[in-house]
Amino acid sequence: MKPDWLSKALDKRKVLIYLILMLLLPEFLLELLLSLAAIHNLVIHQMDVKTAFLNGDLDEEIYMKQPEGFVMPGNEHKVCKLKKSLYGLKQAPKQWHQKFDDVVLSNEEVDKTKKLLASSFDMKDMGEAEYIKKILKKFNFENCSPVSTPIDPSLKLLPNKGSPVSQLEYSRAIGCLMYAMISTRPDIAYVVGRLSRYTSNPISHYWKVVSRVFVYLKGTMNYGLTYSEYPYVLEGYSDASWINNLEDHPSTSGWVFLLGGGAIYWASKKQTCISNSTMESEFVALSATCKEVEWLRNFIYEIPLWPKLISTISIRCDSATTLAKAYSQVYNGKSRHLGVRHSMIRELIMNALISMEFVRTQLNLANHLTKGLARNLVHKVAIGMDTQFPSNVILDIEFNVESLIFEDWNTFYHHPKITLEWGRFVGDLFH
Repeated sequence: MKPDWLSKALDKRKVLIYLILMLLLPEFLLELLLSLAAIHNLVIHQMDVKTAFLNGDLDEEIYMKQPEGFVMPGNEHKVCKLKKSLYGLKQAPKQWHQKFDDVVLSNEEVDKTKKLLASSFDMKDMGEAEYIKKILKKFNFENCSPVSTPIDPSLKLLPNKGSPVSQLEYSRAIGCLMYAMISTRPDIAYVVGRLSRYTSNPISHYWKVVSRVFVYLKGTMNYGLTYSEYPYVLEGYSDASWINNLEDHPSTSGWVFLLGGGAIYWASKKQTCISNSTMESEFVALSATCKEVEWLRNFIYEIPLWPKLISTISIRCDSATTLAKAYSQVYNGKSRHLGVRHSMIRELIMNALISMEFVRTQLNLANHLTKGLARNLVHKVAIGMDTQFPSNVILDIEFNVESLIFEDWNTFYHHPKITLEWGRFVGDLFH
């Protein structure tokens, strides 16, 4: 219900302007916090507040028309004064986040804290498996027989191969899959990225591939990211597939970053330029990965707990030609159009911000982000990224929080606006 509200003392000579702030945190922040919690052996658990926006306290007097169907007889001319915030109010996100939203408990007394919160709010436990169960039920895949790969490696996604299907239903399915992929399932990133390109004109051929992803999730619903007490070593993998789309001949870039033994940030993206060779597509992917490294390095530098002497970040690639090009100072006629990307990579290498290492294709953890893989390779990549174990990783990630600076972790834990951090049980589940 979206209220049609009016200010109590509205002056016609004044215009009331609301500045709506949506503080969108990076999608990898949750995974980064989880890995830090694992390194420091913290216990984490997540809960969700039901109908969260109805719990916010209002700073202003706000009135709304009586909702249709709830008009008081004889008082039709009157309006309602809101005592709490309501869905649809511009203030609702801010007012609620001054209390709590998705909370993840991160202290030694999880049960006590859960009971304390439950005494004030209507709450529920959450988890990755529960979310996947919900979307399987939503799209009628509860009783399907699981498969071992999210996409058939030999499958070609071709246009005009099948009858049209409901665009709304297709978009809903892609949205649900993308939510899981962004949160905790890098193993479906490539296929979801490919399928999302056809939301404007879906056909039955694409829907069959969507169905296979759901069937794959059916057998892997307990997969989740795990982190261990590794040192503060951030490492990345880069890969590309050359012209894997016969429609407009783009290549696909993929990268993944690991911390604490598990993946914290990944992407599978269509390249915006046409590459003339495998080396070029790999180089474009490598330059995109290096851009992320530079930004990621600046981001983690602001984390008080992180050692300020950040070690060189190792980027692994399975193309020896691309690595040789990255370290080379020579420009020739065939690759001079890569000059800007080349200079950027060279600068990062010379400043010791990154280093390049060769890795065999079978061991490249970004391999599955650019193409479909056979069952044994899917399994190997899942183990490499630590997505092979049951978990309670949260999926309801909707952050709108203020920027807060803490001198130490003790201050962080006891801050009235934090109290409880984001995350899940890590230590007790996997140690």
